[in-house]
Amino acid sequence: MIYADRLDEGALAGYAAALNARAGRAGAAGRLTASGLRDRILESGGRCEWCAVDLWRRDFELDHIVSLKRGGANRAANLVVACPDCNRRKSQKHPARFAAELFRERGCQTPLIARLLRQHGIEARRQMTLFAEGAREPATSVDLGAHVNAIPPYTWAENGS
Repeated sequence: MIYADRLDEGALAGYAAALNARAGRAGAAGRLTASGLRDRILESGGRCEWCAVDLWRRDFELDHIVSLKRGGANRAANLVVACPDCNRRKSQKHPARFAAELFRERGCQTPLIARLLRQHGIEARRQMTLFAEGAREPATSVDLGAHVNAIPPYTWAENGS
Protein backbone atom coordinates (compact mmCIF):
# COMPACT_ATOMS: atom_id res chain seq x y z
CA MET A 1 0.00 0.00 0.00
CA ILE A 2 0.98 3.63 -0.43
CA TYR A 3 0.82 5.90 2.64
CA ALA A 4 -1.60 8.84 2.37
CA ASP A 5 -4.04 10.71 4.60
CA ARG A 6 -6.90 8.89 2.91
CA LEU A 7 -6.59 5.17 2.48
CA ASP A 8 -8.68 3.15 0.04
CA GLU A 9 -11.26 1.13 2.00
CA GLY A 10 -11.21 -1.68 -0.57
CA ALA A 11 -7.44 -2.00 -0.32
CA LEU A 12 -7.66 -1.97 3.48
CA ALA A 13 -10.32 -4.70 3.42
CA GLY A 14 -8.12 -6.79 1.12
CA TYR A 15 -5.08 -6.26 3.37
CA ALA A 16 -7.11 -7.23 6.47
CA ALA A 17 -8.39 -10.36 4.70
CA ALA A 18 -4.85 -11.35 3.69
CA LEU A 19 -3.52 -10.84 7.24
CA ASN A 20 -6.48 -12.76 8.70
CA ALA A 21 -5.90 -15.67 6.30
CA ARG A 22 -2.21 -15.79 7.18
CA ALA A 23 -3.05 -15.66 10.89
CA GLY A 24 -5.57 -18.48 10.45
CA ARG A 25 -2.91 -20.68 8.82
CA ALA A 26 -0.56 -19.90 11.72
CA GLY A 27 -3.24 -20.59 14.33
CA ALA A 28 -2.91 -17.05 15.71
CA ALA A 29 -5.63 -15.41 17.78
CA GLY A 30 -7.35 -12.24 16.63
CA ARG A 31 -9.09 -10.82 13.60
CA LEU A 32 -8.33 -7.50 11.90
CA THR A 33 -10.80 -5.15 10.23
CA ALA A 34 -10.30 -2.50 7.56
CA SER A 35 -11.21 0.27 10.03
CA GLY A 36 -8.80 -1.12 12.65
CA LEU A 37 -6.01 -1.16 10.06
CA ARG A 38 -6.80 2.39 8.94
CA ASP A 39 -6.64 3.67 12.53
CA ARG A 40 -3.37 1.80 13.21
CA ILE A 41 -1.82 3.11 9.98
CA LEU A 42 -2.79 6.72 10.64
CA GLU A 43 -1.44 6.48 14.24
CA SER A 44 2.03 6.08 12.74
CA GLY A 45 2.02 9.65 11.46
CA GLY A 46 3.40 8.49 8.14
CA ARG A 47 6.72 7.17 9.47
CA CYS A 48 8.19 3.70 9.74
CA GLU A 49 7.83 2.82 13.40
CA TRP A 50 11.11 0.91 13.32
CA CYS A 51 13.47 3.38 11.61
CA ALA A 52 11.38 6.61 11.38
CA VAL A 53 11.82 6.98 7.61
CA ASP A 54 9.15 9.20 6.02
CA LEU A 55 6.55 7.07 4.21
CA TRP A 56 4.43 9.86 2.71
CA ARG A 57 3.30 8.63 -0.71
CA ARG A 58 5.65 5.64 -0.47
CA ASP A 59 5.09 1.92 -0.06
CA PHE A 60 4.65 0.62 3.46
CA GLU A 61 3.76 -2.68 5.08
CA LEU A 62 2.18 -3.77 8.33
CA ASP A 63 4.49 -5.82 10.53
CA HIS A 64 3.42 -8.01 13.44
CA ILE A 65 5.68 -6.89 16.30
CA VAL A 66 5.73 -10.44 17.62
CA SER A 67 5.48 -12.54 14.48
CA LEU A 68 2.60 -14.94 14.04
CA LYS A 69 5.09 -17.83 13.95
CA ARG A 70 6.42 -16.74 17.36
CA GLY A 71 2.89 -16.75 18.81
CA GLY A 72 2.00 -13.10 18.22
CA ALA A 73 -1.65 -12.12 18.02
CA ASN A 74 -3.31 -10.86 14.86
CA ARG A 75 -4.51 -7.64 16.52
CA ALA A 76 -3.90 -3.95 15.84
CA ALA A 77 -1.95 -3.70 19.11
CA ASN A 78 0.59 -6.14 17.66
CA LEU A 79 1.01 -4.25 14.37
CA VAL A 80 3.38 -1.48 13.36
CA VAL A 81 3.71 0.46 10.14
CA ALA A 82 7.02 -0.44 8.56
CA CYS A 83 9.02 0.47 5.52
CA PRO A 84 9.56 -2.60 3.30
CA ASP A 85 13.27 -2.71 4.24
CA CYS A 86 12.61 -2.92 8.00
CA ASN A 87 9.83 -5.45 7.58
CA ARG A 88 12.09 -7.73 5.53
CA ARG A 89 15.09 -7.28 7.82
CA LYS A 90 13.08 -8.07 10.92
CA SER A 91 11.38 -11.12 9.38
CA GLN A 92 10.99 -13.71 12.18
CA LYS A 93 13.50 -12.10 14.57
CA HIS A 94 12.50 -11.46 18.14
CA PRO A 95 11.32 -7.82 18.23
CA ALA A 96 13.73 -6.82 21.04
CA ARG A 97 16.66 -8.29 19.11
CA PHE A 98 15.71 -6.31 16.01
CA ALA A 99 15.16 -3.15 18.09
CA ALA A 100 18.64 -3.46 19.62
CA GLU A 101 20.13 -4.12 16.18
CA LEU A 102 18.55 -0.96 14.73
CA PHE A 103 19.62 1.10 17.74
CA ARG A 104 23.23 -0.06 17.43
CA GLU A 105 23.26 0.76 13.70
CA ARG A 106 21.58 4.16 13.84
CA GLY A 107 22.18 5.43 17.37
CA CYS A 108 18.67 6.78 17.79
CA GLN A 109 15.41 5.34 18.99
CA THR A 110 11.86 5.46 17.81
CA PRO A 111 9.17 5.16 20.50
CA LEU A 112 8.69 1.53 19.44
CA ILE A 113 12.37 0.70 19.89
CA ALA A 114 12.48 2.47 23.27
CA ARG A 115 9.39 0.57 24.45
CA LEU A 116 10.73 -2.82 23.35
CA LEU A 117 14.17 -2.29 24.88
CA ARG A 118 12.63 -1.13 28.16
CA GLN A 119 10.06 -3.96 28.16
CA HIS A 120 12.79 -6.58 27.72
CA GLY A 121 15.27 -4.97 30.13
CA ILE A 122 17.86 -4.10 27.50
CA GLU A 123 20.08 -1.15 28.40
CA ALA A 124 20.75 0.55 25.08
CA ARG A 125 22.30 3.80 26.27
CA ARG A 126 25.80 2.43 26.33
CA GLN A 127 27.60 0.43 23.69
CA MET A 128 30.59 -1.48 25.02
CA THR A 129 33.69 -1.51 22.88
CA LEU A 130 34.16 -4.73 20.98
CA PHE A 131 37.78 -5.36 21.89
CA ALA A 132 39.65 -4.41 25.05
CA GLU A 133 43.33 -5.35 25.32
CA GLY A 134 44.07 -7.94 28.01
CA ALA A 135 40.71 -7.68 29.75
CA ARG A 136 37.74 -9.99 29.98
CA GLU A 137 35.37 -7.05 30.23
CA PRO A 138 35.54 -4.14 27.78
CA ALA A 139 37.61 -1.36 29.32
CA THR A 140 35.60 1.56 27.98
CA SER A 141 32.17 2.37 26.70
CA VAL A 142 30.72 4.94 24.38
CA ASP A 143 27.68 6.98 25.47
CA LEU A 144 25.10 6.83 22.70
CA GLY A 145 22.98 9.62 24.07
CA ALA A 146 21.07 10.67 27.14
CA HIS A 147 17.94 11.31 25.05
CA VAL A 148 17.05 7.61 25.24
CA ASN A 149 15.11 7.86 28.50
CA ALA A 150 13.14 10.88 27.33
CA ILE A 151 11.04 8.92 24.82
CA PRO A 152 7.56 8.09 26.14
CA PRO A 153 6.27 4.51 25.89
CA TYR A 154 3.46 3.43 23.62
CA THR A 155 0.15 3.13 25.41
CA TRP A 156 -1.76 0.87 23.04
CA ALA A 157 -4.26 -1.38 24.71
CA GLU A 158 -5.42 -4.78 23.58
CA ASN A 159 -9.11 -4.28 22.83
CA GLY A 160 -9.70 -7.24 20.56
CA SER A 161 -9.46 -5.27 17.32
